[in-house]
Amino acid sequence: MSKCLKCNVMICDDTDRCPLCRHVLEVKTGQEKNYYPDAILVTKRFRFLENLLLFLSIVAVCVLAGINYTVNPDILWSVIAALVLLYVNVAFKLAVIGKSGYMFKTVMLVLIAVPVLLSIDYLTGYSRWSLDYVLPAGVLAMDLMLLILILVNRRNWQSYMMSQIFTLLLSVVPVILYLINVIHFPYLAWIAFGASAFLFLGTLILGDRRARTELKRRFHI
Repeated sequence: MSKCLKCNVMICDDTDRCPLCRHVLEVKTGQEKNYYPDAILVTKRFRFLENLLLFLSIVAVCVLAGINYTVNPDILWSVIAALVLLYVNVAFKLAVIGKSGYMFKTVMLVLIAVPVLLSIDYLTGYSRWSLDYVLPAGVLAMDLMLLILILVNRRNWQSYMMSQIFTLLLSVVPVILYLINVIHFPYLAWIAFGASAFLFLGTLILGDRRARTELKRRFHI
């Protein structure tokens, strides 16, 4: 193994010149260290943490269920704890171990959080706070993540247009629920719908030809 003093890289090939700058290489002798991160070891560590979290969650749910049944069986607060721990495990697997993009992780975490919080709302008397506030707030969180990703990845911003369309369609759900009298707090629902609509329209108008080309490529029109 040789080292280029100019590029500061290790060369594994049997050559006397750097393939990047053609500088003469310094020959390294003796036992060399592993210059690449041990990806397998890192994966095993995360896998162990995932299994440990799952095991501790199962133990915690069993203990809390026993306490709940013994002390106060009329109120199923242990089920709420189980739902929270379930979401924590899913969030750890998606956000930490998962290799998907930030937008996919955000969408999945929001979509999973809504039914979890809806279940908690139902178990605590169903005052509809999960639909009045959580659902439109989740849409706003996805809009914010989209805006951040577009600003950070300005050279490839048009790749997020499908995510914008999905978020826009999702923002219609709280409005429909309000119109059929399921939701009683309309302001956050309309704000979420407006934010999604303006974000998509802004991308479509400011993006001009690149935005239209992306839509034609996606929908074959």
